[in-house]
Amino acid sequence: MKKGLIVNGLCLAICFFLVSCTSSDYKNATKLQEQGKYQQAIEIYKELKDYEDSASRITQCEEMMSANERYDKTKTEMTEKNNALDEAISNAEAIISKGEKALDETLISKLETSVSETKSVKHEIPEKPKTAKEINSVVDEMDKVDYTKAILRLSTSQRELEKSIKQYSLVNNPSEKYVIKCLKKINSISGISAVTEKNDPNGHLNKAGGYTAQVYFSSKWIDQGTVDGKTIIEKGTDCGGSIEVYKTEDEANIRKDYLSTFDGGIFASGSHTIVGTVLVRTSDELTASQQKRLENQIIKQLTKL
Repeated sequence: MKKGLIVNGLCLAICFFLVSCTSSDYKNATKLQEQGKYQQAIEIYKELKDYEDSASRITQCEEMMSANERYDKTKTEMTEKNNALDEAISNAEAIISKGEKALDETLISKLETSVSETKSVKHEIPEKPKTAKEINSVVDEMDKVDYTKAILRLSTSQRELEKSIKQYSLVNNPSEKYVIKCLKKINSISGISAVTEKNDPNGHLNKAGGYTAQVYFSSKWIDQGTVDGKTIIEKGTDCGGSIEVYKTEDEANIRKDYLSTFDGGIFASGSHTIVGTVLVRTSDELTASQQKRLENQIIKQLTKL
């Protein structure tokens, strides 16, 4: 009788011990789960088998591990995307901040607008939510973020401005040699002659406010026999036109304004357009369409990269 009671007591003690251990392990596993130590929690839950809701908690832990892995991976990708966007914006702002002159000044404001638009599409990385469902939802939204088109638009605007800045540098007080080189590439121009201080008909070469180079040219579109003078310089702009180079745009504009006072009169000297610090003049002997065509050909060559 006593022996049976002892055996039963031992069994009860063992059962109590096992239940106590199982309960303790379960509490430890739930604590690990709450701390985000999901793999450690899973190992304990597996040992507990069907105890309480161990099976469903294993599923919860696996879902959280999967969601966290997705979030971390996507966060890294998102960070790289944001860095690429920030770099593109920084590069564009650096070009603008230099304040360099562009052949087409409107491209500066265009790039400024593009920078603002690009900044507006940037997405901040959201904090990681608490549940697997919420995490996956946030990750799905981050996966949709694509800055490819925004960066392309910004880069295109930047390249256009950089090109225009380089073009302006070509017509910012260019050398006489460069002007002649450009004029030689135009088929409708038959002859070229640069003035010197001795034969400059206007006497402005290298003087204060005057041009740093003056190159006259004749055109195949004009019957040279009808133009007074023996040489291209003597015939002046009447035989085709000329290129006057100034140190500054202001000096070029003063000259242009002066020539404009003769427009429409008997002393009209043809068309006159400024590109950079260069005054492009074409003969009044040319038709309006010929003047525009020749002017465009000259500007194209002067600003060709």
